[in-house]
Amino acid sequence: MFTELTENRRRALQLLAEHIRFSSKELSIQAIISDVNEDDMKWVTGKIHYYLLRLLEDSDSDYNERESIEMVDSYET
Repeated sequence: MFTELTENRRRALQLLAEHIRFSSKELSIQAIISDVNEDDMKWVTGKIHYYLLRLLEDSDSDYNERESIEMVDSYET
């Protein structure tokens, strides 16, 4: 999956992680309409935010590893 994560997609993921950290007014209203408890909504958005951050962290590791391999390959040729 990380091979599909381009720099622009990674920035989009960062933006989404920042945006989802706090529920928007629109999401809060939709939760009320859908009869979703505020505590449950906070729990779900908290988990999604956590996993987005983990995904970003893992992509950083993968990106750094690919950079290191590319650097080694360039030195060998």
